[in-house]
Amino acid sequence: MVELRLLGTKCNIGCQYCYQNPLRDSGNGNSTYDLDKVFGMLTNTGEPFVLWGGEPLLMNIDDLEKVFKFGFDRFGQNSLLTNGILITDKHVDLFKKYNVHVGVSIDGPGELNDVRWAGTLEKTRLYTQRSNDNLIRLLNTGIPTGLNFQITKCNSSEHRLPKMFEWLTTLDQLGLKNARIHVLEVDYAEGLKNHAFDTEENLQAFREYKKFEKQLKNLKFDLFENMRSLLLATDQPQDCVWSACDAYTTAAVSGIDGQGRKNNCGNTDKEGINFQKPDQQGYERYLALYNVPDEYGGCKNCRFFLQCKGQCPGTAKDGDWRNKSENCKLFKGLFEEIEQEILTEGLTPISLHPDRQLWETKLLNNLSQGINPTLHSLINN
Repeated sequence: MVELRLLGTKCNIGCQYCYQNPLRDSGNGNSTYDLDKVFGMLTNTGEPFVLWGGEPLLMNIDDLEKVFKFGFDRFGQNSLLTNGILITDKHVDLFKKYNVHVGVSIDGPGELNDVRWAGTLEKTRLYTQRSNDNLIRLLNTGIPTGLNFQITKCNSSEHRLPKMFEWLTTLDQLGLKNARIHVLEVDYAEGLKNHAFDTEENLQAFREYKKFEKQLKNLKFDLFENMRSLLLATDQPQDCVWSACDAYTTAAVSGIDGQGRKNNCGNTDKEGINFQKPDQQGYERYLALYNVPDEYGGCKNCRFFLQCKGQCPGTAKDGDWRNKSENCKLFKGLFEEIEQEILTEGLTPISLHPDRQLWETKLLNNLSQGINPTLHSLINN
């Protein structure tokens, strides 16, 4: 995936959990762009892109159309991730004209979205209403639309889940098909700890979403679909967090900034440095994790290693990419639950397959040679 970050980290709100905050704090969130340089790099890359932020709709509308026209002429479509606040009639016209798939980031209606702070409570609620209204507008207009949201105490505590589920039910009835749910990343933001669940609370909340999904007609949460497909090795999920990512090359995600420079996935910029992308990738993290015991931050003897691989280095314990994800216990609990569901269907998840260790050895041999196979190809070739 190519993230096109023309405005760097420039945004119209100040989400307390934004993973780009270290870049902003360090002054490395460049917000100028040269479209000729950008189009040259995109031509060389030859891949479809997602217009990313910060908030990309802060762009001049004429320049925005140039970007969408470029994407449509070469790839037949465009993709955009936005908080939805700034969408106007002109934007909607562009979305229709240039086949733009829109992802909207909002954590819920009203007070459920308060962690996406806009400076004052009044302004935060006003922006939340605009974002929600525009999300509904996109669905009613038939524009391909997805949803991204974080699981927080603000939207997923016991007394707020009913309102969250009511909102999601409405979106489901309007035809929303895909939602990506995220674990709240606290990192170094002490204030966020008031909004973040502990591991057991997170596991309970995610289980509630998993049960709730069965009541919906159209909407699916990609996390649970990804985990099931990994346990069955039926295909490779598009979500890169399961794909043995090298934190210094992030092969699954390339960023292109406003000056046409290639850099890495923003989720690995924990030091506030937007590292440039090197040519060679390494998988030392995964070779080490496989052999390091749990108490030292590793994955030794975990039957879900093939699926998880320690998950995203951007969420590694203690901010050290060499460790496994700080969300290990959450994902392990969800894998265990989905594993049991697969067993009741009369199928064998690869986590319990007699050839699992042979496949693990095969994966490690590939990684040691700089080859990162999909799980599906690893098992079927």
